[in-house]
Amino acid sequence: MPKPRLCMIHEAIGNHSAIAKAAMSQVKSALNAGWEVTVVAKFLDESLHDKVEWLRLFVPRRLFLLKWITARQFIKRAIGNRKFDIIHSHQPQAASIADVFECHYLTRMAYLRNSLETGVGLKPTLMRAQERGVLVAEDYFHSHRNPSTLVLFNSELTRSDFAGLYGMPPRQDILICSSPAFNPPTATEKQAARAALVGDHVGPVVGFLGGGHGRKGYQRVVKGLRGDNNLFLLMGGNHCDGLEIPELDGRFRSLGLVSDTAQFYAACDVAVMASLYEPFGLVALEAASRGAPPIVTPEVGAWPHLKEYGAGEVWDPSVPLAPIVADVLSREAEFIAGAQKITADLSPEHYAERLLEFYRQTLEQK
Repeated sequence: MPKPRLCMIHEAIGNHSAIAKAAMSQVKSALNAGWEVTVVAKFLDESLHDKVEWLRLFVPRRLFLLKWITARQFIKRAIGNRKFDIIHSHQPQAASIADVFECHYLTRMAYLRNSLETGVGLKPTLMRAQERGVLVAEDYFHSHRNPSTLVLFNSELTRSDFAGLYGMPPRQDILICSSPAFNPPTATEKQAARAALVGDHVGPVVGFLGGGHGRKGYQRVVKGLRGDNNLFLLMGGNHCDGLEIPELDGRFRSLGLVSDTAQFYAACDVAVMASLYEPFGLVALEAASRGAPPIVTPEVGAWPHLKEYGAGEVWDPSVPLAPIVADVLSREAEFIAGAQKITADLSPEHYAERLLEFYRQTLEQK
């Protein structure tokens, strides 16, 4: 009996982003299950070079909007006349030619929640124009979808938002990303991480990995910490190198991009996600797995799932952050137990089983 053939589509398959990591995990799951795998990608993790057929995807070098609106053409050109048992796309431009489409983000919701580019000057203006173009194009693809395609959403929030905008797809389900294994730091590791990243601050440390991007909500966090002298904000991520916050003088440090997230979380007592729009938020699972209970705003898609397991708490950003941090730390054992449960249920092994079951159901329907 011939092996089933899978085609995975995403611009990058590797460690380039959360979606790229998910695509790589799915490729490995299919390979381990005996599938033959072809990938359509511009970037492919080196560990997969000799294990899959790589159809190189051409992506224009400049202009995000140009890359977006030409993607379907170049994806179809890369595939050519090849036939597959399952085509799995992470890009909406190819959703209608896919058997499985994974929906990670909705530009229309980002727009409605005022989380697109808001800066002033030439560069932000050009980015804003491109985002508007992508928004219109994405609306078109989601509104003209193939009814036989199985749409997998990364959270209940994304599914609900999609249904409100474009209607509920006939075939749909939720596939939450896999979680890192539960691996809290030892007391020695916490002490060393705190000394290296925070210094001699004696109060609780609040971790925030959203960087300086407005959508991630760092302004909300800063506002929530004003007037409190006990909490220290440890910040990392894009667009925050050299960032200074005078009102948090002496209890703030910005690291820029963080390569060692294990050390980062070890230095934190809690982790905050304050996004204006976050379809899921892998950071919540990463923080929970390292023993730093996640505190999230209602716009973070991970919240209902954290609530289900008792692995995190929700924060209304219109009120100070200190009381909820104190409450979470007073119930730390409860959140640690919840973290153990959610990381076990969302283990890579369980994730692979669920993915392969979706493939099996799709094959049966075809």
